[in-house]
Amino acid sequence: MNTPKTMQAWCVHDYGKADKFVLEEMPVPAAGEGSLLLKVTAIGVNPVDWKIREGGHRRMYELKFPATLGRDCTGVVIESRVPGFKPGDRVLAVSDQGRGYQGAHASYAAVPADFATKIPAGVSDEEALAFGVAGTSAWIPIVEMGKVGPGMRVLVQAGAGGVGGIAVQLARHLGAEVFATCGPKNIDYVKSLGAHRVIDYSKEDFVQVATPCDVIFDTIGGDTHKRAFAALKPGGLQVRVNAIPVDPKPPRDDVRSELANVRCTAERMASQLELAAKGILKAQITQRFPYAQLPAAYLASETGHARGKIIVTVP
Repeated sequence: MNTPKTMQAWCVHDYGKADKFVLEEMPVPAAGEGSLLLKVTAIGVNPVDWKIREGGHRRMYELKFPATLGRDCTGVVIESRVPGFKPGDRVLAVSDQGRGYQGAHASYAAVPADFATKIPAGVSDEEALAFGVAGTSAWIPIVEMGKVGPGMRVLVQAGAGGVGGIAVQLARHLGAEVFATCGPKNIDYVKSLGAHRVIDYSKEDFVQVATPCDVIFDTIGGDTHKRAFAALKPGGLQVRVNAIPVDPKPPRDDVRSELANVRCTAERMASQLELAAKGILKAQITQRFPYAQLPAAYLASETGHARGKIIVTVP
């Protein structure tokens, strides 16, 4: 494949809302040492993406404008600077702005190879996207930090979301008794993901229904996070991602509160894709947008009530 010199990319020139996006012609990046150049086929839109755009992650790194946003993407390898990947491989990858990579909201993207893994046969590019940022945001709290297993009771807050939906499936697969909260419109959907008991937060108090829990997975924060400590059994863990505001010190001495450091390593994504190839984890792609409508995909994510994974297809 002949790689063009320029490409289309969605850029922002300052922090702000979705109206800051501009579709521009930019040079195709080069694959540096330890990286891959991909022809992008699909990209994910995650809450972290619009929080970065609004400036919410400036404490970790400053964007260099004009900036191309976007974390997870799928694509075909055009150029590889590492062993183990070759042109033509289909991969799931996550860009890393913290290490100086531009984002993936473009026709081509240079991505770190340690944040990339091959997509197995039987898993489409669109399906694979569910196991990038969203899937890893569930994998680390449930599998690695919570060490969820048979006989445990797990509560997943916001079980219909892109992260919560994977967390429900993982906890069920690992043998736990799974409780999950959601709104009334998503009750049947969350049941279909494997939750043993779905809690309608508009009518029920999850503390009364789910107590006592071994692990509570929080993606909400605020009052929900505070009240959840009452539902933990002694020695229990409340682990969070993207949950604000949160007091890091729990109100009880006999429980733990931890923040997951979400790093989308190749190994973590490969483990999820292996389960997806076996039909154990099912991608929940509920909204698709064409590349020209990427700002609309962001607005859909920003409602805070999006079900499953939001993706953008790239021609």
